[in-house]
Amino acid sequence: MQFEPGRKEAWAKVIDDFNAQSKSVEVEFVGWPFAEYSNQMLTQVQAGGLEADLITAPPDLASRLFALDAFDPMTEAIDAAGVTPDPGLHKFVTKDGKIYGVSVVTVSFGLLYNQAVLGAAGLEPATNVDDWVAQAAELTRRPDSFGLIAANTMAEQANWWFQLQNWVNAYDGTWAEGKTPLVTSGPVVKTLELYKRMYEGAIPQGSNDAQQMELMANGRGSQALLVSATVNVLKSTNPEVYKELRSIPAPWASKKGTARVHPISLYSGSRNKDAANEFLSWLLEPEHMADLTMESLDMLAPYPQLNEVPAFETYLKDLPWVEGYMGIDPVTPMDLMGDFINANDEFGNIVLSHFQSSLTGGVPVADAMGKAQAELEALAGRLG
Repeated sequence: MQFEPGRKEAWAKVIDDFNAQSKSVEVEFVGWPFAEYSNQMLTQVQAGGLEADLITAPPDLASRLFALDAFDPMTEAIDAAGVTPDPGLHKFVTKDGKIYGVSVVTVSFGLLYNQAVLGAAGLEPATNVDDWVAQAAELTRRPDSFGLIAANTMAEQANWWFQLQNWVNAYDGTWAEGKTPLVTSGPVVKTLELYKRMYEGAIPQGSNDAQQMELMANGRGSQALLVSATVNVLKSTNPEVYKELRSIPAPWASKKGTARVHPISLYSGSRNKDAANEFLSWLLEPEHMADLTMESLDMLAPYPQLNEVPAFETYLKDLPWVEGYMGIDPVTPMDLMGDFINANDEFGNIVLSHFQSSLTGGVPVADAMGKAQAELEALAGRLG
């Protein structure tokens, strides 16, 4: 969290607020950037060498750590704060009626667009896939402007897979069912063919994540199918462009978008559980969680008590870009990945390695996914 523009300042403020009022506990924030985070966490947890007391994690990593018994129940802090976490949001970290993580940010995928750029071209946001592809191509003037910002490099494959995973919602597909990979299914092949059309007609090819965000922040990128958290990055980078940002659900019929819950959890190997619970109890109090949510420019409440905080209610009414994100039909990464959620990084690496041969080598998507399917079936045999 502390490496993301906007969010890092939000967390720093909340931690400073806690430390200023606590007479016995001091919280220190440590970690790694997103691209390194999952590998570092898994390596250290499995080796028994994690020097930490609390863990924040994206949903795929949280699910994997939960399966490794890396979390303790959050009952003490939840009861002390007097909150009731949403059962649907937290079902993937719940066992025997006990919750093992509470969301500190839930983000969803929608189509974020710059209304000034579209307006100058006489366009309104597209409402179906074919119009979206055509519109994105119309807004592209390489190398000056691009109709769609999207990750596409193996050098930063964590972010590429993070984004591409959501695209399967375009055709109501899933990447897997149970231990059965579905990358040769019609919905997945159509999804990747759609992405390839956008790659060829509108996406800045070969740009790293920082360069892509810069394009969006300076108005050279008109649209991006991204999580709502990206808005804070763009606001921190260019407040003037931020004023022009609006959103709609992704322009496919289902309006489905992946909603990603990032819980904070008590590490089962912590040596300071009393101190950790003191901070958790304080953080989960609605007023403090509201501060973190608002400072992070987030919007989805992890429990209903947050919506009862007057400042949070007012805050939501003053976000002009929020409407589309609130209108998605949410699905979770667990819905899309089946049992492979606990091998999400490995699954993504296989898909992207073969998909790249379609984007840059001319291999038909169906052929590339046929090779990926064979490797994923072998991976399924190692899931246990």
